[in-house]
Amino acid sequence: MSAAAQSRVKSPSLDQFELSRYAKTLALGESVRMGRLSDLTHAVSFFVKRKATTPISVTESVVVEYCDQLEADGYSVETVEQRMSAVSAYFTWCVRSMKASKGAEPFTNPAVGIAPSHLSSCAQCRAATNNSLKGDCVVRNKRLKKWAIAQFESSLTASAANTRAAYRRDVELFAEWMLDSMPAVVPNMVEKEHVREYLAALHDRGATSRTIARRVASLRRYFAWAIRSGTSKTNPTDAVHTPTVKGRLPRPLDAETVARLVSTEDDDAPEWRKARDRVVLEILYGSGLRVSEVCGLTLQSVSSDGSSLRVMGKGSKERMVPLSAPATEAIRRWLVVRHEVAGESTGSSLVLSARGNALSRRDCTRLLDEACERAEIPGGTHPHALRHSFATHLMDNGADTRSIQELLGHSDASTTQRYTHVSKERLRLVYSESHPRA
Repeated sequence: MSAAAQSRVKSPSLDQFELSRYAKTLALGESVRMGRLSDLTHAVSFFVKRKATTPISVTESVVVEYCDQLEADGYSVETVEQRMSAVSAYFTWCVRSMKASKGAEPFTNPAVGIAPSHLSSCAQCRAATNNSLKGDCVVRNKRLKKWAIAQFESSLTASAANTRAAYRRDVELFAEWMLDSMPAVVPNMVEKEHVREYLAALHDRGATSRTIARRVASLRRYFAWAIRSGTSKTNPTDAVHTPTVKGRLPRPLDAETVARLVSTEDDDAPEWRKARDRVVLEILYGSGLRVSEVCGLTLQSVSSDGSSLRVMGKGSKERMVPLSAPATEAIRRWLVVRHEVAGESTGSSLVLSARGNALSRRDCTRLLDEACERAEIPGGTHPHALRHSFATHLMDNGADTRSIQELLGHSDASTTQRYTHVSKERLRLVYSESHPRA
């Protein structure tokens, strides 16, 4: 048994905190619920070591000490915020479920108002304006210093920004998993057994094979870099099995549903919001852009005659895509009222948030959720589904694969071939439902 496994076995008893009962109350997916339970187990283990053996005995000073310890150990900004949020939510549940005895003072949440000294909302962490990527924050980059994760991210010059951010976060999560049981761990101490235990833990939490495969790819890339940079002498991911990822066909919306979705408007919203939301929806479906590409559009991206867009795609690859007539009209309408939310620091971003900043991917998801609710689409949808719908509807109506590949900005034609399979599935469904001898 490895040192990491032994450490986990010897953890103090946490029965008095009823974490399993609390976890059952969480309306979350299985993997998220297990992740939350793991975060709380780490926190409660710290409390028990500080002689706080029940929720009531946990004081504000102990919670502050735990928060400070996470930051001192080098946990990432996101992880510290996530764990403190989990701790506060847990104690809120304790307050509701634990009734004070007669004459005793009521139990209060000891985590209320306690926040890390450094938040991801800092100006440097939020320096990337067009998406959810983090900026070049000095405090953030000093976390997990021995792992040199910021330098690793900088080395990924050939990868797209989203890929670099994903690789960095994957390595941070693994390093933090190691820190939970081996506080002084450095990359050169990681063995194959640790990696296998980590992947097993992910599987136990309900992570999909696709997620596990990406984590393996991230770690393999990191340790290859660590060997080149002298941070590690061996690659513990060698001979580690990567799970087979089952191919998933896109799930497009039908044309009628999409038409209802993109044309819906909130009658109670101001004109600028209605115009802005319509632009985003029309471009997502009418031109098949990725949500990050929509967020990155500028005023200069629109051609002089308003008939096309110059799009910066993955890997800084530029392409021209046509605009549909409704999208052209939506942009014209939006530009008339854009000044209502634009400010001195807005810049040239095409679509803006209420504060005059470039629209983020989260903003796009939120406005799409609201549109789905108005259009009465059960279960809603996501921005990429509109891109899938764009490609599938082109394929259904006779467009060739090569043209669709160019419009989508796919570097590999095999990626575009997925939409051929979707169309075949639709043909088979139509045949089985319509032919008398099917």
